[in-house]
Amino acid sequence: MVYTIYPESINDKVISDCVERLLKGETAIIPTDSVYAVVGDFQHPKALKKLAEIKKETVKESEFSFLFTNLSQVSEYTQSVNGAVFKFMKRCLPGPYTLVLEANINLAKKLGQKRKTIGIRIPDNTIVQALAEKLGRPLASASLHHDDDILQYLTDPDEIIAAYSDKANFIINGGWGDNVPSTVIDLSEGVPILIRAGKGDPDVIG
Repeated sequence: MVYTIYPESINDKVISDCVERLLKGETAIIPTDSVYAVVGDFQHPKALKKLAEIKKETVKESEFSFLFTNLSQVSEYTQSVNGAVFKFMKRCLPGPYTLVLEANINLAKKLGQKRKTIGIRIPDNTIVQALAEKLGRPLASASLHHDDDILQYLTDPDEIIAAYSDKANFIINGGWGDNVPSTVIDLSEGVPILIRAGKGDPDVIG
């Protein structure tokens, strides 16, 4: 099933329908502000298993990233940060960055993992933000890689639908995606460390 949602004009009814499906453990392919991603409710075992299978891993070994609606929601799942880190986060988000923070014990327990850090994203995309807000918690996510290492990521929604309809229970067509993943910055030690340069300007570190 394919839902079409325009980022500049969010349809609350469609968002509600999608969230109802996510709460049942279904997975979805959705747009972000970088590449399209496959997502699910991290509190539903069926969704986590499906996401791990896409990554060709087990749930315990999978390091999912998480898509949030705002910084307030992020604070519910991470350890408190110092003032400098918080200012840095506000400078980057919403935006095409994955920031690595210390996870709190609640998240680790719910995932059944012993992970100490979490990759968080607040994409500059109203569809993602609306889904995470309506769900009431972040979306576990994995990037949608193309089998062709040269292409890596598809950008055309029609091609994504044709290639990946079997990878998720439903797809949200939110327009063309990007073929450059997010920039990853580790903040878990209290200072920004560049892990991967991507769509977000790495010079934000200064």
